Amino acid sequence: MVRLREIIALFIFSIIVMALKGVTFGSVFITVNLCIIYLNIVIKRLYDKKDNKYIKILYKVYTVLVILFISSFILVESMIIYTMFGFKEAKDIEKLDYVIVLGAGLNGYKVGKTLRARLDEAIKYYNLNKDTNIIVSGGLGKGAVTTEADAMKKYLISQGVDESKIIEEDKATTTLENLVFSKDILEKRNDEDEKVLIVTSDFHLTRAMLIGDILGLDNEGLASTTTMGVRINYLIREYPTMIIDIIRTYLQKQL
Repeated sequence: MVRLREIIALFIFSIIVMALKGVTFGSVFITVNLCIIYLNIVIKRLYDKKDNKYIKILYKVYTVLVILFISSFILVESMIIYTMFGFKEAKDIEKLDYVIVLGAGLNGYKVGKTLRARLDEAIKYYNLNKDTNIIVSGGLGKGAVTTEADAMKKYLISQGVDESKIIEEDKATTTLENLVFSKDILEKRNDEDEKVLIVTSDFHLTRAMLIGDILGLDNEGLASTTTMGVRINYLIREYPTMIIDIIRTYLQKQL
């Protein structure tokens, strides 16, 4: 059933994937999924060789689970990729009173490359609509020396954004918290019914907007562009995080 040459081939392929892509979520995800599919093949061989009702049940249940997993993965990824092509540019978005920029990793006290790209998109929109308020959302990440919100605020000011137009949300450490805590700010300002512009990376925007919809935030999206390598890795990661965040958001809404 389990053939040595197949195990060796699977191991070598996994090493090649890790070598080419590094030990990323995407490379680990690919490797694990190959193992899942191979296990299904092994169970099928066992099923063909032995006339055992328990093996038969195991094979059928496992096959259904694999099909559901693959189908849901294709569905989620297709939805994200499809919506990515429909994102608007800053110049095409209506005038809104609030922009929410979602945080990302820092380099010391400064914004990282991904976060800077998000902020640059927000600045493009701000320059077209100087009356908008920008909520910078991001707390203290693991090992960070300052909050993402503080670093974002300083970057925006250095790029000419009026400090009075920047609102810090410095507690969020997840996408869900970004939007929940930003919504709290809107409620405190009696602006919870205002439509907001969510700004984040292209691979991330679909999930962020969906969370906003579930929370009751009327929203539009503006995406920063990522490189193909970064996009592929994070698109793969979006599959489990999309499902987890949808569940967590519905649970959050019940509180």
